[in-house]
Amino acid sequence: MISRIIVRLLGGIWKVKLTSQNSTLYKAMYNYYQFQHGSSISVDAEFANEPTFPRGMKQIVIGKGVKIGENCIIYHQVTIDGELLPNKSSKVQPIIGNNCYIYPGAKIIGSVVIGDNVIISPNAVVMQDIPSNTSV
Repeated sequence: MISRIIVRLLGGIWKVKLTSQNSTLYKAMYNYYQFQHGSSISVDAEFANEPTFPRGMKQIVIGKGVKIGENCIIYHQVTIDGELLPNKSSKVQPIIGNNCYIYPGAKIIGSVVIGDNVIISPNAVVMQDIPSNTSV
């Protein structure tokens, strides 16, 4: 509850996220806010613009290095993260296109590219590239 009040006073969670890359205080507040909501959205995840979270930022995992395009709508309990390949020192991360809908419970794992205007159904597990204008 208190984290929501403080975040609102600081200009909203997205402003706190953007500022947290340069401020230890903002980073601590961003991490605390996520902890309160069961989320883990890396400050190093790249977003073309602020995504829409229709149910709030609840139980969402977005890994470091993930790239998400413009006007994406991400529901609760979504995971978007890479995978650590054997004999590799870094993860390969998903790339999400513009205007995508990612419904509750969807998992996007690995080095996948999701095209523009894609709808990912609830509880779908995506581990392959998805072309534009497709529903999964």
